[in-house]
Amino acid sequence: MASYAIIPAAGESRRMGKPKLLLPWKQGRIIDAVLQAWSASQVDQVVVTVRADHRPLQKQCLQHDVEVVVPEQTPADMKRSVLYGVDYIRRRYLPADADCLLLAPADMPELSASLIDILLAAHDPADPRLLAPCVDGQRGHPLLIPWQMAGEIRRLEEDEGINKLWDRLPMALVDADQPGALQDIDTPDEYQQQREDSEGDHHC
Repeated sequence: MASYAIIPAAGESRRMGKPKLLLPWKQGRIIDAVLQAWSASQVDQVVVTVRADHRPLQKQCLQHDVEVVVPEQTPADMKRSVLYGVDYIRRRYLPADADCLLLAPADMPELSASLIDILLAAHDPADPRLLAPCVDGQRGHPLLIPWQMAGEIRRLEEDEGINKLWDRLPMALVDADQPGALQDIDTPDEYQQQREDSEGDHHC
């Protein structure tokens, strides 16, 4: 069984007002913390989708053990960014039905390798279903999709996000005591708050 991750990093950070993935975080930048976690996990291949016009982010990503894919046209939303990654993986690796795909936003610097591995361990090719961590009763990230179900993303309506898959496919939540599964960064206030929390929480 092989596993693949897609990190959609082609957004424009409109609510942040600046390229948020390059903002400082601990000893590096937000994207560094994110890709370090994915690279340290047991996922076999990590693919990051980055806009063609965001060369600084492409360069930062390439400092990690990941593949950077650049859509010819800027994806209109996260779903299209993910689909571009799905198509790339399909062409490059020819995944088998038993394989799996993991997705999480690129702005979750507190996501941990151990959480990613918990989901991978819960994936059973003989009983394929969507998986996500459950933290304090809330569904978090990453989302694990059995490869045989990855084609369902393309069948979503134009205005439907990937979350709609939960209404259509077999699914299960995996208990995890990891708040990082719920924490993304969209606004300057969220960035400031999470950065302060993270720097005051050295055991993470």
